[in-house]
Amino acid sequence: MADENESDRSGDDQRSQMEKAQAVASEVSADLRSVGVDTDRMTEAAGEGGSELQSLLIDEVRAQPLRALAWAAAAGVVIGFWAAK
Repeated sequence: MADENESDRSGDDQRSQMEKAQAVASEVSADLRSVGVDTDRMTEAAGEGGSELQSLLIDEVRAQPLRALAWAAAAGVVIGFWAAK
């Protein structure tokens, strides 16, 4: 019974935080539009840039898989040490 109440509260907290985040995003978008920034075009550009970066990374990993594995391992070690502090 107590677990159900906790999960209900955490679900309510998550919904509340999501609603707040959506409200902030709407406000920021409205503010940007009011000064002449086209947020729809920015979203498209970010998606295009992300797609290009993703394809570049995929090509690089396919060309040199061991190098990619070494970079991933090094990043894991660094993040592991950072998280352990």
